[in-house]
Amino acid sequence: MDRTLTDIKREFSTASTAGCIVGFLGLTSIAATQLTALMPLLFAPMVCGTLGILLYRSQVNKKQINIIARTKPNASQASMVLGKI
Repeated sequence: MDRTLTDIKREFSTASTAGCIVGFLGLTSIAATQLTALMPLLFAPMVCGTLGILLYRSQVNKKQINIIARTKPNASQASMVLGKI
């Protein structure tokens, strides 16, 4: 009885391994054919994205932000908060 179970397990393992390999080859061939069909559609977004990143990275950041801490708001700020303007 034990020998029969081990033979079945061995055959099932070999069959499942072979099935996985054939399945992956099939998926790879399908993906390759679809990729060649969709490649022209990916060209424009890839070029625009690359140029956008280059433009963004080439800009020089020279902004300085002056932060002034005030304890009391002035008259115009107080009226804006209260909704009078």
